[in-house]
Amino acid sequence: MIVPLLLIPVRNGNAGMTNIVESVGALDRVALWQEFAGGLFGEPDYAGWDAFHPFAAAFLFSFGLLAMFIVHALAFRAAWNGARAPLWKWVLGPIVSHILMIGMVPSNADVFYYEMSGDLANRGINPYLHRLAEFPAHPLLPYNHWVDMATVYGPLWTQANALVMGITGLDPVVATIAFKVVLGISALALAGVVLLIAKGLTGSRSRAIAAFVLVAWQPNMILESSGQAHNDPVMMLLCTLGIALALLGGKSGIRGAIVLVTVSAMVKYVTLPLVGMLGLLRLYGRPPVSGLARAWTLDGIAVAAVASASFLPFWGGAQTFQEMASEPGRLFAHPFWHLQALAVDQVFSAGVREGFESLIRVLMQLATVAGLGYAFWIVVKSARSTTTSENVHSPESWRRGILMSWSVILCVLAFVPVNSHAWYWTWPVVPISLLLVTEAPLDREAIAAPNRAFPRWFWPYMMLTAALTLVYHARIVRL
Repeated sequence: MIVPLLLIPVRNGNAGMTNIVESVGALDRVALWQEFAGGLFGEPDYAGWDAFHPFAAAFLFSFGLLAMFIVHALAFRAAWNGARAPLWKWVLGPIVSHILMIGMVPSNADVFYYEMSGDLANRGINPYLHRLAEFPAHPLLPYNHWVDMATVYGPLWTQANALVMGITGLDPVVATIAFKVVLGISALALAGVVLLIAKGLTGSRSRAIAAFVLVAWQPNMILESSGQAHNDPVMMLLCTLGIALALLGGKSGIRGAIVLVTVSAMVKYVTLPLVGMLGLLRLYGRPPVSGLARAWTLDGIAVAAVASASFLPFWGGAQTFQEMASEPGRLFAHPFWHLQALAVDQVFSAGVREGFESLIRVLMQLATVAGLGYAFWIVVKSARSTTTSENVHSPESWRRGILMSWSVILCVLAFVPVNSHAWYWTWPVVPISLLLVTEAPLDREAIAAPNRAFPRWFWPYMMLTAALTLVYHARIVRL
């Protein structure tokens, strides 16, 4: 996967290119990495191999990506069946993969957006109020795609970008490697947290390792962190640490969980619905209305305090949120719907395609709202089944409700919207890994039995993620 992108002859244009190197500025990003790689081997003018056909790059990249999914499935199956191996052997594969992925072409533009917005923030320019195109002389502008928009990321991530850029300077290679390292470490730390949570919930080392493998070896988790440098592992790490407080600490951990999940939403807003889910946990044990109102008020104050402190350095009135409100409507990227839109475009006029996309967009927005409503109902229904006499401080009394709701929320937000991307599909694997290992029988015979059964939904979920990722990244877009 790494070598084919480095061999692409960028001087020949992007005919025959796959989707991963198709967006605006992608060839500049490929050329940047080729020049860097060439410099390491004494070829500073290296710009790909002219005899290397782009179709070959597409095939080899697709083959490598498919191989990653197969290895992931086999590794998880072995861990699930209790393969006896020291933990370091399960950790070694992801570590080596992340190290190798640092050499992958950062063909997606997001990391360069992080870099340029972070540098603007360091210069005292508010990236929430100014678009990148306003700075045509900036050395990072040629590597960016979304030059016509202000930042849509959370303020804590913008501050993190500024910190990284303050250390690395404007060299795009050095800065990109720094982001790759930070995000690769974040992905590994996320898997480590999952391991600890699973061990705390099940008391089973083999189940904890199975959950770790499902997350750490997940191809999107590796490819989209140290490979393409997306910030999702940082968001998920903070979010998972927060929900761990509720899972393991019971009611006493709710407010801490809400604070940490809010912090994660200040990296990327996708985790905001989880704040609502955590608030609904207050219904467990059927508390008196006055106590519930007081708890929710304090929760709201905590959320407002985190959000206010985060946005304070960049506050510019309502315009601060303008871009993030309009950004979801910019793309129609979900592979399932995008392919159908392409078919409509081939058969009918452009106006018909626009109508089709508008219709599907509205339907998927409604489906997203319905899915989130169902996730909240899972918690409410579970809470209504408890009584004040039950020990609601015990995590076991609500663990299933939390994991089910968490899984549904992130599956809906990752797979349903029409602007879904391959890095979004890293979100659900965390709650699904914990749901999977906690739902399985924990008696000694079940743990020791070979070929333990999976839930019916598990392999379809794995195959869906693999199929969508292959179509998203490896589809040839220009013949």
